[in-house]
Amino acid sequence: MNVTEIMEQVYALLKRNQVAEAEQLMVSSVSKAEKIKDAGSALQLMNELLGFYRETGQTQKSYETAAQALKLAENMGLRDTAPYATTLQNVANAYRAGGRLQDSLAAYEQAKEIYSSTLSAEDMLVASLCNNISLLYQEMGDFTKAKKELLTALQIVEQKGSLFEIAATYTNLSASCLSLGEVSEALAYARKSVEYFEQLQEQGTHYCGALTALGSCLMEQKQYPEAMKFFVKARELMEQRQERTVFYQRLQERIQACKEAMHTKGLELCRKYYETYGVPMLQERFGEYRDRIAVGLVGEGSDCFGFDDALSVDHDFGPGFCMWVTDETYEEIGDALQQAYEQLPREFSGYQRLETAYGRGRRGVRKIKEFYEQLIGTADPKQIDWQQVSDSGLAAAVNGEVFRDAEGIFSGIRQVLLQGYPASVQYLRLAQAAAEFAQNAQYNFPRMSKRRDGVTAGIMLGDGIRAAMKLQHYLENRYPVHDKWLYRSIQKSPKGKQLALLLSGVGTQGKLPEVAQFLTRELYDAGYISDMTDYLDAHTGELVFKSTVAEDSIEQLTEKVVALEFKAFDKVRNVGGRASCQDDFSTFSIMRKSQYLTWDKQMLMQYLYDFTRELERGHNLIEEKYGRMMESTAPEEYEQMKAYFPAITEEKKAIIEQIVQMQVAWMEEFAKKYPNLAGQARSVHSSEDHLYNTSYETYLRGEISTYSDKMLELY
Repeated sequence: MNVTEIMEQVYALLKRNQVAEAEQLMVSSVSKAEKIKDAGSALQLMNELLGFYRETGQTQKSYETAAQALKLAENMGLRDTAPYATTLQNVANAYRAGGRLQDSLAAYEQAKEIYSSTLSAEDMLVASLCNNISLLYQEMGDFTKAKKELLTALQIVEQKGSLFEIAATYTNLSASCLSLGEVSEALAYARKSVEYFEQLQEQGTHYCGALTALGSCLMEQKQYPEAMKFFVKARELMEQRQERTVFYQRLQERIQACKEAMHTKGLELCRKYYETYGVPMLQERFGEYRDRIAVGLVGEGSDCFGFDDALSVDHDFGPGFCMWVTDETYEEIGDALQQAYEQLPREFSGYQRLETAYGRGRRGVRKIKEFYEQLIGTADPKQIDWQQVSDSGLAAAVNGEVFRDAEGIFSGIRQVLLQGYPASVQYLRLAQAAAEFAQNAQYNFPRMSKRRDGVTAGIMLGDGIRAAMKLQHYLENRYPVHDKWLYRSIQKSPKGKQLALLLSGVGTQGKLPEVAQFLTRELYDAGYISDMTDYLDAHTGELVFKSTVAEDSIEQLTEKVVALEFKAFDKVRNVGGRASCQDDFSTFSIMRKSQYLTWDKQMLMQYLYDFTRELERGHNLIEEKYGRMMESTAPEEYEQMKAYFPAITEEKKAIIEQIVQMQVAWMEEFAKKYPNLAGQARSVHSSEDHLYNTSYETYLRGEISTYSDKMLELY
């Protein structure tokens, strides 16, 4: 079988972009060689197939062919020979391309060992191996070793005068040097590589690699237009051959990165435009009104959020700014001010102002009242209808930048809005987002997936992801932006970046439970919820309850706690009948307030929620508190009732005892310093307990033993 003729046909097919036909020819030729027992031709063709599958990104097929090729070579008795090492090298290349880096390294090292005993150190096969090993070291992040291998290869190929191999080695050297921060050296290697390939009129993958290396060096030097030229040329060559490999995707990313780097952000552009044209206009034509005009870039549009990119320039983008005035000022100069603005140049710093019918009116003169009414329904933050106002409208009202506002009216409203949601509203928004995430992502998505309804499952997952991103905004007390910018927006904070990373893998990597756990932990750590149940809808009741008291003062919360406790105290059943203190609210109130007024707001809200929840379940925490005290004051009676109390873990008991020891020590110090006052209070130690005397230590232990885990943590 003439392998050379077959491969010439393959190359001809590839040149005509008949990739599938080229693969079929090689596969059928391998089968034919095996049938006629031409093992040498079969092995040679398998090695060619390995390279083909690697370049076309067909990873699994490359692995299967690698296994077949090694088995055939061993059956031919080629083990420990140069041809076997060459096959090993091709197998290692396939492993490297597929991400099996350790397997690749093992195959390369085996090939190197065989070459060292069968070939001279100056053999071109040795140079090829060094080049390939260097690529693996690059993948592994060891660029020092990669450069060392490449310099060895370069010495060999330069001695042989092989222009193609020299060019390929220069490409690889450029990549290693660039990663080592040796930019000038990397750029020199890349230029030589491109020059040599162009002399050879090479248009294939290696030339694309050289162009990409050169573009990367220029990109590192911030020469973005020049860099993009080489990236685009490499992409065009790959498109001509219909190659959509991982390498192609990386090219696309670098081209986009260059576009981003060359793009001037709208905020920066508009500020410079205002300083260049707006400032002189206002000084010369509206000097007496200048301090009554607020100027900036705020409102609708990706540029106001800082999310604009190279794609944003196609509509409603360009040099301009907003001027906000009161109704009174507008009546006096509004029309003249707008006319003066429209006479300013529409082109600036290489950008043309482009407005669509939808975007018209976003720039130029705006009434302060109308601006805020359009976005949030009112210009008075105290009058916002929180049930109707949109999150994206709130976000648009506080984005961007105010360049100048001497009068302060526009900025005054803005500063109030920048404080975020009122506490009660924030809790309700958290509850809504938690419920939506649970319903869509945690409940409906897996059910629709099991029903093989991919379309509906996708909708449910999308709705759940949106709720997760909004929840992150609410946790940070930030207004969520329009849906299309939510993902960008959450990445403004460290925690948001963590969530974004999890969300990026939700669809394919089964990370939905991790997202739920992350959000639950965030809610718990911030003090919004009491436990770590990761089905988020389980927490909506608590969030809604806390919304009803979130704006109460410490004094108001204390009053509610004491009133609730006395209601429960009134229902406590005593063995000896009703106690007189159960009818003395005045003393009860004084005693309990003296404790709760020292607590912070989060503790009071948590305790009020816990107490209310337990009462609704028929569990009286006051009754439990006194019952637990009986372990020390009336042990026999306690034994009969202890089964009715919630179990306490050993870990929680240990925490309770640490707290008790600390506070008893404080009480001992107090008694020593103020013996007369202490003499009128409870005895200090449990060792002094009896049926008619409950010590400070026992009372404290009984009370905090009724606290939830979260309450105890806060305490």
